[in-house]
Amino acid sequence: MFRVFYHIGYFGSKYPCFVFLICLALSGIMSLGLYNLQVLTDPQSLWVSSSSRTYQEQENSAENFGPFYRTNQFILTYQNENWVNIFQKEGLQVIYFLQNIIRNRKVLIGGRNTTLDDLCYRPISAKGCYIPSPMDIWLQDPNLLEKDHDIQFTTLCTESIDVNQTNIPCSDQNGIPIILESVFGGITCEMRQNDTQPCDHCYIQAKTMAVTYLLKNDEFTKQNAELWEKEVWMDTLDALNKRNYKKLYENYNKSIMVAPREELLDQYKVGFMAERSVSDEINDETNQNAWIVIVSYLMMFAYIGFAIGQFPSKIYNGFTLGLGGIFIVAVSMISSIGLVSYFNIGLTMISLEVIPFLILAIGVDNMFIITHNFKKQKHPTIEERMGNTLDQVGPSITIAAICETLAFLVGSLTKMPALQSFCIQAAVGVFIDYFLQITMFVAFLTWDEQRKKHKRYDLFVCKQDINYTIKENRKLIQTFFKKKYSNLLQKPVCIITTMLIFIFLFVISCVGITKIEVGLDEQVSMVEGSNLFNYMTLEKKYIEIGPLAYLILENLDYQDPHDLELVANLSNSLSQLNETVQPPIYSWVASFNLFIREKAEWTLACETEDIALYDLPTQLKRFLGVRINSPCCQRYGICGETFEADIVLNEKGYVKTSRLRFQHRPIHNSAGYILSLEQTRQVIDKVVKQGKLKDGQKVYSYSMPYVFYDQYSYIRGVAITNVFLALATIFLTMSLVQDVICAIIVVLFVFLIAFNLVGTIWLTNVIFGGFVIEINAVSVVNLVTCIGLAVEFVAHIIIKFRLCEGQRWERVKEAMSTMGTSVFVGIACTKFIGVAVLGFAPSTLFKLYYFRMYILMVILGAFNGLVLLPIFLGLIGPQSPVAQFRIRTLINKSDSNSITTSSAGSKGKNLL
Repeated sequence: MFRVFYHIGYFGSKYPCFVFLICLALSGIMSLGLYNLQVLTDPQSLWVSSSSRTYQEQENSAENFGPFYRTNQFILTYQNENWVNIFQKEGLQVIYFLQNIIRNRKVLIGGRNTTLDDLCYRPISAKGCYIPSPMDIWLQDPNLLEKDHDIQFTTLCTESIDVNQTNIPCSDQNGIPIILESVFGGITCEMRQNDTQPCDHCYIQAKTMAVTYLLKNDEFTKQNAELWEKEVWMDTLDALNKRNYKKLYENYNKSIMVAPREELLDQYKVGFMAERSVSDEINDETNQNAWIVIVSYLMMFAYIGFAIGQFPSKIYNGFTLGLGGIFIVAVSMISSIGLVSYFNIGLTMISLEVIPFLILAIGVDNMFIITHNFKKQKHPTIEERMGNTLDQVGPSITIAAICETLAFLVGSLTKMPALQSFCIQAAVGVFIDYFLQITMFVAFLTWDEQRKKHKRYDLFVCKQDINYTIKENRKLIQTFFKKKYSNLLQKPVCIITTMLIFIFLFVISCVGITKIEVGLDEQVSMVEGSNLFNYMTLEKKYIEIGPLAYLILENLDYQDPHDLELVANLSNSLSQLNETVQPPIYSWVASFNLFIREKAEWTLACETEDIALYDLPTQLKRFLGVRINSPCCQRYGICGETFEADIVLNEKGYVKTSRLRFQHRPIHNSAGYILSLEQTRQVIDKVVKQGKLKDGQKVYSYSMPYVFYDQYSYIRGVAITNVFLALATIFLTMSLVQDVICAIIVVLFVFLIAFNLVGTIWLTNVIFGGFVIEINAVSVVNLVTCIGLAVEFVAHIIIKFRLCEGQRWERVKEAMSTMGTSVFVGIACTKFIGVAVLGFAPSTLFKLYYFRMYILMVILGAFNGLVLLPIFLGLIGPQSPVAQFRIRTLINKSDSNSITTSSAGSKGKNLL
């Protein structure tokens, strides 16, 4: 067989234009897939697997009851949050003012003016929009508010605000009861002297007031709702914060109430969010972080140009070659995105932000390995020198690339979309980068050598100085590693210090792996100071009501005592979850059973004297016909109309699917959401298991947050699985192409770097406080990335050590003077410079999950790869060297004598 790497190098150097054009053509073909590119910004498409239990339950819920409505909320508070009570008539007038503008504003969609009435969610047919608001207590009528002499007494809900006393106290215009905690935040109770009200009660004082707009979310109105949210909802509320009162007054209908004065509006601010806010925030964050990423790449480019050449020199600098290396990274990234897009795999912003750094780290290391080994060649022709260069370093580069590619590929087996997409993109990107490094970069290096031969300027290749002479290259870093650094590592004080650091890192890693929490603080993923960030700050601080949830029942028989007992047990069990569920459970089944009870005190009011004579479909029809303003509802609380949206009937009029409503307690962090999901699911599963469902029957809970937080029930398992699959892949690859001992050492040190990363993350969380790094899809992606980078930190040094002859420390010295310098200059320094810039990013997510985690990766990789590993090899490393690469045995001439241990020992590279 032919010496493959020699011929690749020789051919690429002899025909650089041809190789460059072929590579460019192949990249162009792969890049055509960009026409099919899908950028995933929808949070659900990023974090939720379509095969997960919660996703399936959401789909079942949507199929029966329609998609969960779109939620939009604003929170009104004083500019000075230290002011005690916003629950004043003036604050309520501002609430009405904003609601009036939002209701009246129109947006032109498809040639038609669209208003809130066209998009709002109506839980009761033929009724108005459901918009929980403090003004609902006064039926959205400013005149009733003005006549009210004690608004705090009104919120005791003992008397109807309606003059005719026909409305249930504290109910809106539709007759739906108002949950005071949903419209007031930061509630305290005012103590009054001579208070004669019976029982426990609260004269409300509040720090905030909230209004929630619920919109339809079906496929016919979704796009219209998104546009309305941007052009009306967000624009109106942003105008108040920016004091654009002209816009507000222009859209206000003052026929009922005079508009508040500017001096009054100046006292207030709003925090607001729309259903589209998270997606918008992801886009805004990406745009705001773009400049810092660009600066990072420029810094790395400048460093590469300085380090890969002989700086300062107008001809022998490495900026032109560095620019070629950056070009290869860009081409690799674009090609990988295009190729993956052919298969309809979406691109996430995580991939777009992480993979270029990953490819650059690996690519730069290969650039240094190839370039500096090329400089050592003594052959007269460039072609021969290039052929021998790849012949000597190609196998090492190939082994590392195969390990990294396969490690990422096995990570794609996970069910989490964002992580799966990243792993596939990373695997393809790393392999394409490897291919271009041994082809296109060879062409670039050839051209750069020809430029130097003709004494043309670096970057400005049209200028020439034929009389320029090169000064002696002192190779400072290589000399330091060979003569100083290796000797330093052998000193007892250095060995003892390294062992102490190793023990310390191991201990904190053992502690940290049990201490790091799962989740992702919502505000971490937002730009600090943005509208959504400010809203979440107020929401966490003041809002005292949790998310709405449903207990969904499919194909139960409501005439079967067994099924009725099951429903009762489910309702009772949920109501006993005092830590996470806020009683009561709103059960249509309980209300319906009261409705059909014979000879009850409400029989006349509900007109059910003959109800027992009818079949179930008729009874249900009459029950759902009980209006909110009827005596049956007003006096006895049997309000069938309020359950219209909770019951789905089949063609015969029997209940096909129904749901019971309940409210979770206030939740302000990931741990709370996870606990709510886990407790609710455990209780329901337990009752269902005891109740023994019949064939076709289903019982499950559903709430919108469940679908996002379900991932945290298995995210630890995903992280552990990905790490160990990657390690197993690396071990198998190294065993096949190198040897088992080499594979064991590589896997051990790669694991140590990843393990130490977890420990140091926990330690920095404790030290710095504030927002912390948690276990989530972003950190798992970074952990998988750490595995890929760790291979670069250790594999080349171990392979070189196995090829060298002599005593252990002599082989360590040789390995460190060649590959050690490449790791230090090519990976550690490059990544440190590039990542350090990310600390100035405006995004907390970038500062935590990219700056902090990547800095830790570089530091731990450098410590384990450049300090602990050589000491380990010097003390207890394998004694006998490997005569030759196994991969070379497969691809080189069987009778070749040119690749021996002695020649392998010279496969280093000149560094600075």
